[in-house]
Parts: sequence; C-alpha cells; structure tokens
Amino acid sequence: MSRRGITGVVAALLLLGSTTAMAAVSFVYPAPNSWVERSNYLILKLNNPEITGVRINVNGVVGDILQVSSPEYRKAFQDLLIVQPVWDRGRNEVNVEAYVGKVRAETAQALIYYAPEGGQSAVPPEFTHYLFHRPDSEIRCVACHTMEPTSTQALSTREKENPCIGCHKRMLNVKFVHGPAGTYSCVYCHKEKATPKYAVVKRDAALCNECHEDKAAEFAKRKYVHGPIAGGMCEVCHDPHGSANYAQLKAPVNELCLSCHESVRKIPHVVRTTTGEGHPVSGRKDPSSPKSGREMSCISCHNPHAGDVRYYFQNNAEDRMQLCQMCHNK
Repeated sequence: MSRRGITGVVAALLLLGSTTAMAAVSFVYPAPNSWVERSNYLILKLNNPEITGVRINVNGVVGDILQVSSPEYRKAFQDLLIVQPVWDRGRNEVNVEAYVGKVRAETAQALIYYAPEGGQSAVPPEFTHYLFHRPDSEIRCVACHTMEPTSTQALSTREKENPCIGCHKRMLNVKFVHGPAGTYSCVYCHKEKATPKYAVVKRDAALCNECHEDKAAEFAKRKYVHGPIAGGMCEVCHDPHGSANYAQLKAPVNELCLSCHESVRKIPHVVRTTTGEGHPVSGRKDPSSPKSGREMSCISCHNPHAGDVRYYFQNNAEDRMQLCQMCHNK
C-alpha cells in the first residue's frame, strides 16, 4: 500500500459502549475540518455491527479493504477502526467506505489539515486545532484507559503504569529521545490542570532552562549569541520529545542550518577549491569531535549556540587560520 495512504492498524482498544442507533460512520480523531500537527492516528467509529470491512481513501490513494468482522477483532476493538495515517502536508481529503459483505453500505468524508510543528501559521481559518483531552472526547476512552490518573500514576516511569504511554509511545520510537520523554516524565512539562488539559504552560527557553540552566549560564558568558538562542527559541531547532537526528534536532544539521542560511548554498563556502567548489561540509568525520562518530557538518566549525568570535568558531579563535589549523596543521 502507498506510503501516503494508511500504513497499518494500531493495536489499541477504545470502548465506546453500546450503540443504540445505526448512525453513519463518524470520525473520532481527528474531527472533520480540524488541523493536527502529528500524523499519528485516524480513529473511526463504525456505529453499525453489520459492517464487515472498511476502505479508506486519502487524497486519492485508495487502500485495501480492512476486515473488522472477526470475533477477535470485535472483542478487542468493538466498533472502532484505529489506523495510522500518513498525511500530506496541508489539506487532506479522507473518504471512507464501509461494507457489509461485498456491498458498500455507508460512506463518510472529512477534510483534515496537517501542519507539522512550525507550519501552523499556514493553516486556513476554516480549520480548528484538534485537542483530544476534553471531557467529550475522553469519555469514549475511560473503559480501557486511565483518563484521570493519580499523581503516582502520572509520575510512574514504568511503561505499564504510566497513563500517557499507551497512546503516545510511538513518538519515542526514534534514535535520539529527550531524557524526560524517555523516562515518561510527561507531566513535568504537560500540566493536567492547564487549559487546555495537558497543555505545556511554558515553552522554549522558559521551560528548557529549568533543566539546562548550566547551558543558559554558559551562553550568557559569550560575546556573540546565535539569534534563536538570543530569542530563547530552543524548539526552532530541537524537538522536545525526540527525533532521528543527533541532539533531537528537527532535521539533519546541514539541512537545519541551511533552512535559515540559504545563501550559503549559492556560493563556494570559505574557499574555492581546485574543483571550483567550496570547502566540504559533509562526507567526512567530524574533525571537531572525532570520537563522536558524527559526520562533518556546519557544527564542525561553528558553535550553533554562542561564541566569543563573530562567526561562532568552535575554537573561539579571532584568526580564521587558527580554525583551519584544527584540521590543516601542516
């Protein structure tokens, strides 16, 4: 099945109670005409015990019919279908067909807008931000999930006891996981009593510096501070939960740096070599940290946070040739 379609059924259980009417298929998560910043779940309530299969079409990519009629499935999921979508960035048109045997019995449609973190400014006004942790949504889950955890449960570092991990564990299936997320310390940042529920009441440096005060003090001593750091915008570069990239960066180092410093792409960097190209910034071991195993990148020469010289050179040398001698010492 296409990567842009539905990638697989998620083994989870949400018990909604008995159905008193043969209502149409409904969207539990996300709601129609809402926007989300994570491509995690698509949850449908079938509302009809006779439905045997469901086919989902996302932006014209049609999936196979998913069978939902076996006794094992019904025992686990009741009348819910829980799948993992891979949304396209921006507007997504979702069409659902429900079958009884080979006969198409019902259809349902919804528009979902996908705005990964950093893209919310582009969301059209007709889409509402979807917030799941509200009483009308949580009531659907209480039969199987602890929606009002005690302080002991919320602070538990045991996977089976922590109430957040049942639904949110997959965001930690990345190579580099941030410490608090890796120990399931969700409520350190997400507050149950916040409005909306579990909102993060502090963001960026105001929150990060509660643990990383040593870094904040270090940067404050430097003569030059990189713009995002000076503005306290840690989350511009770092994902607070984790990512596939070193230091929980939202993209590989060079890709991230060049997303702001695009002009560097257009001219040979530092010097023009005999090939006509600039100094290499990839494809070799990082000379500034040879034991790390990292590949050479922008941060091999430049400190991404702060420095005592204008271009944040790693060795804080005013003379650029001294930077060169970190590698070219002959």
